[in-house]
Formats: sequence, C-alpha cells, structure tokens
Amino acid sequence: AWGRCDGRALPRVVEPAGTVSEGPLLFVTLNSTGELTLSADRRAFASSADTAVYRDALAVREQVRQGLPAGGPGPTPGGVVPLAVTPLREEPPPQIHYTARETTFSRLEDGRQVLTGIGEVYFFRGATRSVDALELQADAAVVFLKLDDGGQAGRAPDAQADESMQTALDAAGVAANYLEGDIRMAFGERTIRASRLYYDLVQDRALILDAVAFGMIPKRDVPLYLRAAQIRQLSSVEYSADRAIVTTSEFHTPHYHIGAEHVTLIDQTPRSPLGGPSGLGATAFRMRHVTFNLYNLPIMYWPFAAGRVAEGEVALRGISVGASDDFGLTVETEWDLFSLLSFEPPRGFDAELRLDYYSDRGAAVGLDLDYDRDHYFGLYRSYVIDDHGKDNLGRFRAEEPDTDVRGRWTWRHRHHLPDDWELTFEISYLSDRAFLEEYFEREFDEGKDQETLIYAKKQRDNWAFTAIAQWRLNDFLTQTERLPELSFRLIGEPLGDWGTFFSENRTGFIRYRAAEKELFLLIRRGSDGPSSGAVGRMDSRQELEFPLTLGPVKVVPFASFRRTAWDDSMAGGGRSRLFATYGVRAGMYLSRVFPDFESDLLDVHGIRHVIKTDVIAWASDSNRDSDELFPFDQGVEGIDDFDGVTVGVRQRWQTKRGPPEDRRIVDWLTFDAELGLFNNAPGTRDLRSPLSRLVPTKNPRRSVRTNGFTSFTRPENSVARNYVNTALIWRLNDATALFSEMNYDLNDGEVDILNLSLAVDRTPRFSYMVGYRFIEENESNLLGIGFNYRLDEKHTIAVRESFDLDRGDTLDFTVGYIRKYPRWYVAVSFELDESESDAGVSFSVWPEGLPRATIGSRRFTGVAGSTALTTN
Repeated sequence: AWGRCDGRALPRVVEPAGTVSEGPLLFVTLNSTGELTLSADRRAFASSADTAVYRDALAVREQVRQGLPAGGPGPTPGGVVPLAVTPLREEPPPQIHYTARETTFSRLEDGRQVLTGIGEVYFFRGATRSVDALELQADAAVVFLKLDDGGQAGRAPDAQADESMQTALDAAGVAANYLEGDIRMAFGERTIRASRLYYDLVQDRALILDAVAFGMIPKRDVPLYLRAAQIRQLSSVEYSADRAIVTTSEFHTPHYHIGAEHVTLIDQTPRSPLGGPSGLGATAFRMRHVTFNLYNLPIMYWPFAAGRVAEGEVALRGISVGASDDFGLTVETEWDLFSLLSFEPPRGFDAELRLDYYSDRGAAVGLDLDYDRDHYFGLYRSYVIDDHGKDNLGRFRAEEPDTDVRGRWTWRHRHHLPDDWELTFEISYLSDRAFLEEYFEREFDEGKDQETLIYAKKQRDNWAFTAIAQWRLNDFLTQTERLPELSFRLIGEPLGDWGTFFSENRTGFIRYRAAEKELFLLIRRGSDGPSSGAVGRMDSRQELEFPLTLGPVKVVPFASFRRTAWDDSMAGGGRSRLFATYGVRAGMYLSRVFPDFESDLLDVHGIRHVIKTDVIAWASDSNRDSDELFPFDQGVEGIDDFDGVTVGVRQRWQTKRGPPEDRRIVDWLTFDAELGLFNNAPGTRDLRSPLSRLVPTKNPRRSVRTNGFTSFTRPENSVARNYVNTALIWRLNDATALFSEMNYDLNDGEVDILNLSLAVDRTPRFSYMVGYRFIEENESNLLGIGFNYRLDEKHTIAVRESFDLDRGDTLDFTVGYIRKYPRWYVAVSFELDESESDAGVSFSVWPEGLPRATIGSRRFTGVAGSTALTTN
C-alpha cells in the first residue's frame, strides 16, 4: 500500500494494537489471512495506472524489493524517506452530458449558477461503457453547477449555443441535480423510478421520493421490485428506505410482498480494479418490523432481520404445510440461520435451521450446515423430535419407537493437508433403527452409510498410503470396525513396454459386528451371522497385465495373486488363504456408414452403425472357502474360486436429425447385450436361521439369491449366476423414446429384472410416461404412470401413479393442480400410499423463480415452468 501527502491530511496507518504511523509519504506492507475490505471517499471512473502517484508507488516498491532505501541513501529527520515526488495530477473528470427541450440559466444569492431544464431532460455522468455510469431522465430538472477553487461562479454560457453550454458544464462541473416528473434513474444495473429526486453528485448521495427500484434476481430471470415512500442513497453502494415493500410483482398493489418499516441495503458485489463486478452479486441487508403479506394482509411478523443475500436468498427459505395419516397436521420450515441471527456468513458456509411440528408426532428442530473452503469441506446434519406417535413403514411394520426422544447427528469433514495428505473423519449417531427411514426416507434409500471413522490418505501420482480407524455407534447396523487398518496401493505402474503392475496391501485389526435384530427382521431379512472379536488380518493382492494388439483387437492377458491371513475365523482358530486369478480381456471396435438410408417416417437421414465388443474369460483357484471366514469385506473375505466367461456387445445406430441446413448427430437406437457364464460357482450361501428361510431374504452381506454380475476389473468380485442382460433405448423422434432393460437368470430360467418404459415429451403442453418394473429380488412388480398437462397459461395438472401388481396396493397416487398468478404460483395436491395406509393433502405457494422459498410441498414446483418429464 502506498500513500502520499498532496497538501491535504497526512496519510495515516492505525494498527490493531493502537500504534499510529503518520507522515507525508508512507510505504506499508500488509499481511492478512482473512477477507480484505477497502473503503474510499472517492472513486475513479477509469484506470489510474498512468497517474504520477501510481508510478511513484511502483518505483518505491521496486527499491524495497531490491533491499535499497526508498528514495536515497538514508532517512531524513523525523523518519521520512526523501523521494523526488512529482505534483499529484488530478484524474480527468468524468464525462457529463446534458440535454433538455428548454434550458435557462440563473445565478443564486451565493453566486452559484443553476441550470433549469423543462421537457425531455437527460443527464449522463460517467466514463464510456462504465458499469457505474449515472443516467437521469425527467420532465423537469434544476442543475446546480460547482464553484471554482476561489468560490466564484464561472461565466454564464450562451443558452442558444449547445457547444458553449456543454463547454461551460465541462469547465464548471455539476454539484447536484433536482428532478421532477416521470423520473428514471439508472446507476449501473440498478434502475429507480420516482416522482421527485435530489442527487448530490459530489458525495454520491440522493433523496428519492415515491420510489420504485427495479432489478433482476441473478441467474433466475425474475424481476425484484422495492417500493418505498422514501429511498435515501447514502453512497454509491448503500441505500435506505422507509415504509418499504419487496416483491416480484410489477403491480402497484401486489398479490404478495415482504414489508418493512425500514430497510438498509449495502451492495457487496466484488469489484475489479476498473470498477466492474468481478464476482457473484451479493447484498447485505438490515430490516426492521418485517411482515409477509398476502393481498396486503400480514400473515407473518419478525421484529428484526439482517444478513447477506446472494442470488436472491432470504432468511425464510421455505415453509411446508400439509396433513397426513401418519403425521397429522404438518408444518415444516427452513431458515437461513445466519440471516436469522443477523450474522454475516463466513465465506463458503451455509447453515439452515429446521423448525417443524407434526400434530400426531410432536415438535422437532434440526440444523444443516454445509461448508466448502480452499482446503477443506464437509457437512453437518442434526435433527431431534419429541415423538409420541407410531412408525408405519409398510406391512407388519407399524410399531411404536423404543424412545420418545428420537433423532440423528452426523458430521463429515475432509481436510487437504500439506505434502499430499488428506484427512477425513465422520461421526454418525441414530436414535433407533427406523428413524432415518421414517423421517429421511430418500437418504435412507440412496445416501451414504452412517459410519464413524477417521481416515488419512497420502496420494501422489499412482500410489497411495491410507490409515483408517472405524467404530460402530449404532448397534442395530451391521458394520466392520477397524482398530486400525493400514494399506498401500499402487495402480497402473508401467513395467517397460510389456506390462503393467497393480498392488494392494493392507494390515491391521478388524472386528465384525452383526446387527441386533428383532424377530420380524430376522424373518424378513435373515441373520447377518455371528459377530467376531478383534481379528488381526494381513492381506496382499498383486496383479500383472500384458497388453497386446492383434490387428483391430486389443488383448490383455492378466494374472493376480492374493495371500491373506487371519488370527481367528468362524471355524475357530487362525486361517490363511491363497487365491489366484488368471485370464484374458479383449475388445474391438467396428463401424460402418449407410449414407443413403432415408426415412421421413422414422426421422432417419443416414445411419452410422458402431459396434464395441468386449470379452473376459478367467479361472481362479483357492485353498479355502469363504464360509469359513468372517465377512469383514465383501471384496476380501467374500470372494470364492470360480471360473467364468462374459461376452458383451454394445451397439449404437446414429443418424442425423433437424432441418437440412442444420443437421445434428443423435443416437437413434442403442442396444447392449451381455452373456455371463460361470463354472464351479459356489452357489448360494445361507447363514440365516431355519425360521428366516420361510421368506426371501435381503441380507446385505450374502444374499440368498441375487442377480448375476461380472466385474471386468476384478472378476473374482463377480456374482456367479449365469445370466443374459439386455438394454435398449430407441429414440423414435426428438420427443418420444422407448426404454427397456432385462436380466434373465439362466440358473433357474426366470427373469430377474424387467423394465419397460415409454416417454413422450410434448412440451410445453403435455408430457407423459408409462412404465413397468419387475425386480424379483426385492419382490417389486410395479406399474407406473405419470403425466403433466397444461390446460392453459394459468392451469396445470400433474398425476403420478405407482401400483403394486402383486399386492394390489397403490404405493403412490398423487394428483397435483398448479395455478399461476402474476409472479407467483399456488398448488394443491392429494397423495395416497396404501402400503403405509397414509393419505394426505398439501397446499403450496411460491414466487416465480424462487422455488426454494415455497410455502408447502415442493414436489410440483418444477412443473410450473415446464411440463417436461424431468420435472416432478
């Protein structure tokens, strides 16, 4: 930082401890680890790189970098370093342009000149193409000219000569403007309309009466209006308003708005050295006596709100109100915690407070925190409810929880450390087995396992060293503990031009802890087997590959060897195992073009057929069966020696579509087929009790029956059931597609998986999908139907139906009606789930472009803007 006295106050630096440094010339080095905020009374409208003070600063900095005294051989008395300082050259004033239909000049009692304009008044100040240029338009205006340095007014220009008038304006400068009538003020991207306005151009301050400020919400293409009886511009980036309303409606009396007795807004958008925005738009706000209003009727009040808004975020992010058989009347709210507490959030942090109430269950509170900084990122999830109800999770699963106070606590963090190290820790606690499935069903179905661990990794190039310690906190989950375990991996190490080497090695103490299950779960899912004590394990796997090219065919012979030792086993006592796998992988590409194939009916204009074939054949040998071992890891203890061969054919038929002058290439038809055959397969492993064999199991460790699968990278991890698998996608045209997938089990001659769907997308009016899904392992036999239909510009209907053909139950039947109003939407939906004996009605309201601010269920917010099948 460089400062110099130019006849005004001396440059001064005040340090945090109170030390003050002052002098006519200062060169200061600043060190900061946080965000840096710079404020100034004046702002230039062009680059200052050519100014004398900038050149002097560069000269001083270069001398300091070279270790020389700044400006001479030694300091002068008083500690001021001499320097040949050139007089400060003022920046050229910003361009000023003024026009009006009628213009007159007069002189006030203090000698100042004023210019009065009537009709079509236009005033411009700023640099050409500057984002901070000021434009004023009005029916009438009074322009106050500046006095010169001696306090005298300049010569009155000739009102009849536009050139003379513009010259006088440029010479004298403009101090302030007063405007009346139909006023339009544009300052950068901000636009304000008003009836009266006074603008002080020296201090960039303004008083605006009967004002309407307008802007677009970033990345949402939705307008935002601020209406107030009085808006004060306190600086070029700070505004305050009294008796203000904020809305996305252009109507003077909006259907909904946020009202406040007083509002202060501070533009915190990052700026480049030339003054333009250099980052996402952001605004700090403070509001007093805040209300949310529908048709001028206040329905919610908050005494004070403050925070930082980026891309349209507000303190209240969403409200969901509804009713269901399982939960009764439900009210779920989501709040921006930092805005709610009037704190400015740290960079990269987002915190959301959840306050919920269920009339049949109780009150609940939760906190969700997400953060992402340069060297670390993570998430925190917590939720607690005083639950006095009963869980209903399907047939035979309606039961009261063991405790009234239920909840979850999860924290996951990853830190990037110096020297290529990475540290991860997770901790997860659940109050009971059914909590996550009851209250966070999607996370239960699709999310990461709830684990508690500490994991360190050093990775460089193609090798990695890891250390992990893992414990089980939830005794109703089956998990493997590591107390701890170390590993080293080397991936794809070249061996000259003839081979590639892979290595995986681990050692440590581990413990298998099977879940404690109630009788129903033992019957339904089976036992996970006996738990183990702490077991010492050493495991090493080495693999060699020898890639070859035989004409168009790529061939890769491979061989792997694995040695594992345990000091305890299910059979009792220590065990060791040798495991070897050897085989070959091969693949090739074929293609042919049929340029003359044309069909207007199929919308096909030429065809390119691409075929990719891949084959893997292998054999394996082992001296020990997996049934003798504790199932610590499926990829280590769970493997068995069997032989197999898999042949896959992937096909693409590509064509050109679109107008003749602008054709594009699309995949018209894709069809993949794979055949997997296994020899010496170990069969099914059944660790369940005799009682559990009465029904199919869903044991996550060793299923009684599962679908065949081939792992091309590690064939010993394959599921050894003979199978044929096919997948088809046929894009009949740009709006219609047919999907199909099938897995046929050759062992028992049955279809394990069958999916068949037809999707028709006739946006913006109508889209629908009809699908059938059968999964034998999960006893799933479903028929699904869904469509979105826009009746007209204001009314849309969405229907979803999932029907269980085996049980004759409706798993999900939902009818939603969406009504569009100016800048906002209303939706009413009815939902039915016969499998859980649950039915409910929900009501939703949300502003256009801000679905996160929905009051109610968000399921159909996407349908409001589009009827495409990708919307719910």
